[in-house]
Amino acid sequence: MIDPFFTSTGPRRQVAISSLLAAGLLVFSLSGVAIAQQDDEPAEATADMAAEENGDAETTDDQATDAQADELSARLEEREAQLRQAQRELTALRARLPQEEGGDLDLDSAVHSARLTAEAIRSARSELLQAGGSDAALEESIDQLIAELARDQALVARGRGDTLYEVRRGETLAGIAGRYYGNSNRWEEIHEANAHVLRNPDLVWPGLTLVLPR
Repeated sequence: MIDPFFTSTGPRRQVAISSLLAAGLLVFSLSGVAIAQQDDEPAEATADMAAEENGDAETTDDQATDAQADELSARLEEREAQLRQAQRELTALRARLPQEEGGDLDLDSAVHSARLTAEAIRSARSELLQAGGSDAALEESIDQLIAELARDQALVARGRGDTLYEVRRGETLAGIAGRYYGNSNRWEEIHEANAHVLRNPDLVWPGLTLVLPR
């Protein structure tokens, strides 16, 4: 039997066999690379998905952080607004308290405040007359102003050491002077003490708080 590897054409066969072996090795190597690439593709895809999920998570975290920052900022602005309002109210309260009680009010300021309140009452009464004498909102406003005037006049009386008197329906300065001093001719003293709130001595109204000199 003739060995095909040792025939007269043996060297050429050896070359063919070598080429065949080399080709086989190349195919094997390429197959390994292809398999490795196929193995790497799922891993890369998984890594990409993980990166996307991390990115989404970071975006969500950033959005949550921004929302919390906006909420805190809104709360801070609200607290600052409340503080400013409280400071304004405190300033207004101090302006209505005498100095011996920790306020900033002196006698001149009390007289000025009473004058402004009385002017507001006259203006509101004029509007009420123009409205036909019936307007619930104006009537309520007048009642509040009269109460405020009473507080102003109390501070004036306190600063002067005088007495307060609330006018009743049908009363006049002369009648009040006669009842309080026993002399109706002293009505001018009452008018002078209340000139800051009473322009016309003949125009007094029920609920008006007067300061009566001692």
